[in-house]
Amino acid sequence: MRQLLCLLFISAFWLPLSARAEAAPPAVPSIAVRMVHPDSLELDREGKPVPEGYTPYVYEFRDRHGKMQRERLFLKDEPVITEAEVERAGVDPSRPEHLNITLNTPGGRAMKTATSAMRLGHDRLAVVVQGKVNSAPVVQAIISRAFEISGLDGENEAANLAELLNHRAATGKTTPFIPRDLALYVIHPENARLVEEGTLSVPGYRLWSRPGAEEEKDAEKEYLFLGNAPIVTGDYAQSARPNLDYPGHLDIVWNEEAYRNLEQACAALRPGKDRMAVVLRGAILSTPVFHKMPSHATLIPVPGDDRQLDALCAAINTQFPPLTEQQQRKVKKKLAVYPVHPRSTELEQRFLPELRQGKTIHLKSGFRSIPYTRPDFPEPVPSWAFIRPESLIGPEDIRYAAREQDGTITCQLLPRAWEKMHAFMDASPAGTVAVAIVFQGKVHQMFKIRDSLLQMWGIPVITFIQPISVIYILTPEEERRMHREFLYHVFRDMLFPVSPWFFKNCVPFRTLGEQKPFLMIDSGLNRP
Repeated sequence: MRQLLCLLFISAFWLPLSARAEAAPPAVPSIAVRMVHPDSLELDREGKPVPEGYTPYVYEFRDRHGKMQRERLFLKDEPVITEAEVERAGVDPSRPEHLNITLNTPGGRAMKTATSAMRLGHDRLAVVVQGKVNSAPVVQAIISRAFEISGLDGENEAANLAELLNHRAATGKTTPFIPRDLALYVIHPENARLVEEGTLSVPGYRLWSRPGAEEEKDAEKEYLFLGNAPIVTGDYAQSARPNLDYPGHLDIVWNEEAYRNLEQACAALRPGKDRMAVVLRGAILSTPVFHKMPSHATLIPVPGDDRQLDALCAAINTQFPPLTEQQQRKVKKKLAVYPVHPRSTELEQRFLPELRQGKTIHLKSGFRSIPYTRPDFPEPVPSWAFIRPESLIGPEDIRYAAREQDGTITCQLLPRAWEKMHAFMDASPAGTVAVAIVFQGKVHQMFKIRDSLLQMWGIPVITFIQPISVIYILTPEEERRMHREFLYHVFRDMLFPVSPWFFKNCVPFRTLGEQKPFLMIDSGLNRP
């Protein structure tokens, strides 16, 4: 009897203890973004109780004078995003204490929804790293898919955290996509009539079937005649990203070849009547109605879960692999910044007949002519610049070279590169020097370096000069797109307030910055 009582007594204490031991504490996210209570400072100052749904955190930081400060913040228990929504993390080599975060589609949508409801310039977000508040900035603008974490001062702290987040993102990805998985096809203009008549073969087209809606199990299949070859595939996409305002849609920027193919195919379609098919991995996802002639940037419906869209975008955006060490060395050797003759435009007009014949003009002063394409509206203009043969910077002046997802090559310069250009500019009697950025023998950009003098009542106060730390070598498609967008904003700001009617009805100005979809927005398979 005593043994039985002892067993019961021991089990009464042992079972709760063992249950507690098995219940592991909740894991602390590596990164979490939480909303700060809008009245956090007032609540802490007045000593009021912790609001429901919030947890107090201690935030330690250094002010602008370098003194350590402590702040008690009330952070919302439910985070806006955690590491589960991180798609990619990277460290800027020039700023190793900064961590650049790119969110997936659900994370970007959650961040945009949260910051859209906040009072800009007043409310705050807290970035919590490993359970500790890293920063708590005031939200100045709506945030979506990208943000930055600074102040990671520990040895390799940012790099280690980026490796951890990227490993987690890689393990959570679905079956890898390839860009060719996405394709656009033309649907035969008389598709309905052909299917109704029971036609099985049409020259130049192939018969596809599309299952009915899931909720209607007995729904009949839809039969469509699609062109034998796709108009474009994801191989022609320069970049892609899910649209946060229209779930199930992709924003895609096409290259020049894709744009010409789309323009040629759409010329035979009737706006508002004919359709196109969006195919993903051999299955028709949507058949949006053709709306207007295409532009380089389009919005197309690709219904599916966010993880699939993110995987597809990742496949498209990584068509440009990172530069290897050997490629980086070649980039450094092929990049040069040449001074431009102060009367380059006059010389171009003087020798224009010879330049148009393909001749290279060499001046006695050592300057020579080099052709380049100047961005202009509506089409780029072939031009020539007269440059000095010696470059202002060399391979030893470049810190590193990298290639971004859209194909843009980024070159980070060392401080001595700018010192060379500054010294050359100081030697110029005009105080202004035009330079040309040449990559692989082609001029990619021309700009002027100028000393800016701030004066007050005619007295010089501050002399400053804007340093150049990064040189971007854009792809031709990206350069034209940026130029079009720049002109669009300039013309819009000038003309729209004065004459809205002219801005809306003049075709060149109306279509200048047009980035609207050429396909009608179709947010679901069952909607017209």
